[in-house]
Amino acid sequence: MSPEDDATGRRALEERLTHLEKMESIGRLAGGIAHDFNNLLTAILGYTELLLTNRPDDHPDRSALEEIQKAGQRAASLTQQLLAFSRKQVLLPREVDLNQTVLGLQTMLTRLIREDIKLMCDVPDGPALVKIDPAQIEQAILNLVLNARDALPAGGWIRIDVARLRAGDVNPPADAGAADAYVRLRVSDNGAGIAPGALPHLFEPFFTTKEQGKGTGLGLASVYGIVRQSNGWIDVDSVLGEGTTFTMHFPAIFLEQRATPAPPAIVEPAGGHETVLLVEDEEAVRKIISTVLRRQGYTVIETSSPVSAIELFKRNVEAIDLLVTDVIMPVMNGPALAQRLVAIRPALRVLFISGYTGPNSPEIQNQNVGFLSKPFQTSVLAARVREMLNRPDSKHVI
Repeated sequence: MSPEDDATGRRALEERLTHLEKMESIGRLAGGIAHDFNNLLTAILGYTELLLTNRPDDHPDRSALEEIQKAGQRAASLTQQLLAFSRKQVLLPREVDLNQTVLGLQTMLTRLIREDIKLMCDVPDGPALVKIDPAQIEQAILNLVLNARDALPAGGWIRIDVARLRAGDVNPPADAGAADAYVRLRVSDNGAGIAPGALPHLFEPFFTTKEQGKGTGLGLASVYGIVRQSNGWIDVDSVLGEGTTFTMHFPAIFLEQRATPAPPAIVEPAGGHETVLLVEDEEAVRKIISTVLRRQGYTVIETSSPVSAIELFKRNVEAIDLLVTDVIMPVMNGPALAQRLVAIRPALRVLFISGYTGPNSPEIQNQNVGFLSKPFQTSVLAARVREMLNRPDSKHVI
């Protein structure tokens, strides 16, 4: 290699590292903002739902409350996109065949694009299994197809294709997880293409090449976050006037690695008489949860402090049936608190609540532990608590 080539390589590496550091900083900022907004939205949507349950269809306040609810849900959707970009969104990964995902979306996507655009879906024979949140990968595909549609004002084609690749056929980035095989998912179009100057910024939140008012700039940012949080990576290639290709790679699951699905839990009507220890440092969130659970007939012991929760638990150790705790709290996080209390009473059930994942996020490994993502509907909270209390005992591993 010549000195000129070596210098060019070093500059390219430095630029990539600088870009990654910039994206990481933006991600931390976006994740922190989204975390705080999720707490606010939990309270806003929760109290709105409580008010709606007491308003019949002809009540003069009902339409105004429904508009508040719709606005809150739209805000929650934007918050989820910020969390997706920052890779702190709560995902529920499971085994997914990307062939079936693509074919299942084909009819809906055909309706979303115009008649002058041809949609082609190419999938291999046999399953293309990955571990991913099925709703999130569907959202990622949808975002990429809608972007491709907007790049085809005069018509053209969009192609989605899936392929299984050996490890030697791909070149994963250094920060991607190694695997023996991968599944490639591509979304291509023959549209206008993207200017070279815009390519390095495509996945940054709020960056958009569309006209003002035509996009939030969060679509590609959320795709980036979904892919990276799922142990994959995404690349983009584009030529002005010729089209664009977004390429995603995910570690493949082999047939012999397939997990046996757990039997579905039986959920009875919400409500009960058990005692719940609620630990949540955000007052507005704590109040809405305690209000909902008390209305369902539960006895609620609440505190904002994990340290105080330990003392309350020791004084009521035989009475408390369920711990409901936030994950991210000062002094002591939710998983650490749960470990302390389970050591005292192994049969204790634990429901973690959070809209934000981090280094201390819990692993849900047994029947006594559950998770609820913020913001949540109050009816979902009540049903989740009842489901947790109905579960059979199992050995705790937290």
